Amino acid sequence: MRLLLTAFAFLFVSSPAAAEWWRAETNNFVIISEDDEDEVRRFAAELERFDMALRYLQNMPIGEEQPTDATKLTVYRFGDVGDIGRMAGSSGVAGFYIPRAGDSVAFSPAREERRRSMTVVDVDRSRNRVARLDAVSVLQHEYVHYFMMQHFPAAYPAWYVEGYAELLATIRFNEDGTFHVGDPPQYRAAQIFQLRQFPIEDMLDQEHELSGYEGYQFYGTGWLLAHYLNFDPTRLAQLNEYLVAIGQGEDSLTAARRIFGDLDQIDRELREYRDGAFPGYDVTTPGYVEPQPQMRRLTEIEEDLIREEMELRRGVGKDDAAKIARDIIRKAGGGSMPSQSHALGLLARAYYAAEDYDNALAVGERLMEVDDTNILGPLVASWVAAERSDDDPAWQERAVQYAADALMIDEHDPRTRIAYYYSFLAADMEVPENAVIALEQAFDTAGSDPTYRVFLARQLLFEDRLGDAKAVLQPIAFRGHNQGPSDNDEERDPTKRPPNLDEIMAEINEGDRDAALAMMDELIDWEPEDA
Repeated sequence: MRLLLTAFAFLFVSSPAAAEWWRAETNNFVIISEDDEDEVRRFAAELERFDMALRYLQNMPIGEEQPTDATKLTVYRFGDVGDIGRMAGSSGVAGFYIPRAGDSVAFSPAREERRRSMTVVDVDRSRNRVARLDAVSVLQHEYVHYFMMQHFPAAYPAWYVEGYAELLATIRFNEDGTFHVGDPPQYRAAQIFQLRQFPIEDMLDQEHELSGYEGYQFYGTGWLLAHYLNFDPTRLAQLNEYLVAIGQGEDSLTAARRIFGDLDQIDRELREYRDGAFPGYDVTTPGYVEPQPQMRRLTEIEEDLIREEMELRRGVGKDDAAKIARDIIRKAGGGSMPSQSHALGLLARAYYAAEDYDNALAVGERLMEVDDTNILGPLVASWVAAERSDDDPAWQERAVQYAADALMIDEHDPRTRIAYYYSFLAADMEVPENAVIALEQAFDTAGSDPTYRVFLARQLLFEDRLGDAKAVLQPIAFRGHNQGPSDNDEERDPTKRPPNLDEIMAEINEGDRDAALAMMDELIDWEPEDA
């Protein structure tokens, strides 16, 4: 039983690379970028300002540093669309983001093409050019998703998840420290003005199966509706009431008709709103202090292994991981075991991903000897011992000890607490109360990771805490609505697909704890027949 990884791919455009690799660290981000020092510093400061703006809008404390790098988002910024596309494994996909407990990562291009573009609001209202989706807007859009899931998880409908992210992705920073909210996404101009508006009743109906066109319009029409509802005081009050109703389990379309009234009227109002001047406002952050990123050049070994590092943090299959392990050994000086802490950490991850557990454990233990501050040594060793405990329970005690060693290095890294819990689950042993507490304590820093939420919900179901399990699963289950049918909605073939979260939620809503728990275990253990 191996932990799942979830990746999300997004489209944008970029172009040629620079020469130096720099590391910039702020309160909430680690930026690793191939660019000149000043540009990396500027980029890191603006990204930190974006986090500050989101926090201010949500009345959250500003200026507090994350307790560990593991709870910061790492952004790799390099190359052009071809480089990012190759990293994603698909041409035309120029960026992706992975929410993973203690290891969240995003990829973004360093530069992009500059082209004349159509605008949402223009002097002559001409619509004769096409805007490109810029890298900064994409990264900010995806960071809003991360921010909402981590700090304000709820059963948001898919149209609002995307529309609200688009609304905040265009925050504009002014030189005096203020920022502006409400700018239209210029890259959505064609969708908003040239394509048929997504009928609001269909968009709000969570049972409506989307066409490809309608999924595309979640961004354009979703932004338009989110902007309208947030900037009209009466509609904003209705929006808040609607989101609360959905969170309490009311059907989306039923709640929308009850709260918003005539949805055809909303359609008409949106068409009028689209052709007017979009409102916005400037926000002053009291006591604003410009972020000052901590900068350093990557070391020689870090630069040599940057490609392997990025691929491992992206996630790789067994065969690719084995090749990466060989590349790390070659670049780190040959022999069977590198001497540098950084190389050993990457090699341990590579061997684990390749399911070469003997070598992964050997490298992890060697790393503990070389550098007792590198958490990857005991962490990878704990993962290996947990996997082996499935066949030999004697390994479970070692998995616990390694997890405890990792906790001593960084108590704030959620992976340590999850590894401790996982050591019992993998061995099919009764999970003690302190391990359950450890899993729950990871929530504040791991809540954006869907896989973590699945494991936590599974434990809550085991304890017959159906209400808590529902609250944990609801934010990730509800987002799948409108996405079309499963492989077989009538009769699920367990050999072809695992239970989906909607099916598990249905059993929870029926109060059938045993059925929901059985489905959850099947979901966690499931692998395709040809895996």
